[in-house]
Amino acid sequence: MIDQKENKAVSAIDKKLEKETAANRKVNEIYARDPELHGKTRLQASAIEVGYAILAVLIGSTATVTIMLPNGLTFGGITGITRIIQHYTDWNFSLTNYALSLIITAIVWAFLGFKEVRKILLMSVLYPAVNLFLELNHVVLIKSDDLFLVSVFCGVVLGVSNGLTFKAGFSSGGTDSLAKVIKYRWLPHLGINDITFAINAIIVLVSAIVYGLQIALYAVIIIYVSMKVGETVMYGFSDKIVELDIIPGDAEKLTQYIMNELGRGVSSIEVTGEYTGDKRKQLKILCSPRESFLIKRHLAKEDPKSFVSVISVKSVWGRGRGFSDIRDMDN
Repeated sequence: MIDQKENKAVSAIDKKLEKETAANRKVNEIYARDPELHGKTRLQASAIEVGYAILAVLIGSTATVTIMLPNGLTFGGITGITRIIQHYTDWNFSLTNYALSLIITAIVWAFLGFKEVRKILLMSVLYPAVNLFLELNHVVLIKSDDLFLVSVFCGVVLGVSNGLTFKAGFSSGGTDSLAKVIKYRWLPHLGINDITFAINAIIVLVSAIVYGLQIALYAVIIIYVSMKVGETVMYGFSDKIVELDIIPGDAEKLTQYIMNELGRGVSSIEVTGEYTGDKRKQLKILCSPRESFLIKRHLAKEDPKSFVSVISVKSVWGRGRGFSDIRDMDN
């Protein structure tokens, strides 16, 4: 009786896995045929990207105007420059921010052309506009004497905004755009991230002189937290990918299963076991955790003497389901 129940349970699991295998294969085929749009129309894909960007603007403006400003904090980038200007003038934060954004947009257009401007135009126009709306309506989300906790929370919210911005394929139009101009025009041997870091470091140092060391240190906390959260949003919201390195008994049979049943690609190299001197094929597969489980189930049944190592992968740039299109990444 117990054996019958166990057999039914195993049979139910196998049927479920077969359905998931078919579903995975179908989705992977769509990604293989259409690596750019993944079965969506270009209008649908663009609408999703713009939706991410608008959401990023709303979240980022909330962090800046309703959390950072009421607590007297500052940041790097255009926001930090605007805060420094504010200290010596009575200029409105959002209008000054708007002017600086448009200036940077003009600089990018002059040096890098309209193709680069398209990536920052939406953010350069919409971001300061939402800032202005919130500022004129005196919206305050948090005001507290505990500036450390405020800084951490502000960094989290800004990180979500930045992550969504880059995930959508847009640029904030701030110091990262200036860094790109500097790199391509004057310092091609330096990386954009290095130049951006240098610019923000200068802004924070000036902020320390203007607002004091304590506020500058809080700015460092906000920047650090926002960077970490932004990375989590960019990579953590994508499909998880694992790398399987497999030395199977029957490499051809496993390859056919992965390619035909799962719809995944496989690469192989010849490896030598130093102890035995045997030469065998080692297969490498990049897939989702669920697909790795399907492969494990297949090997457990068909080739239990296989050797498998599983490696967690942060991100994959290429063409395939769960991969990031390498053309959308600014390196």
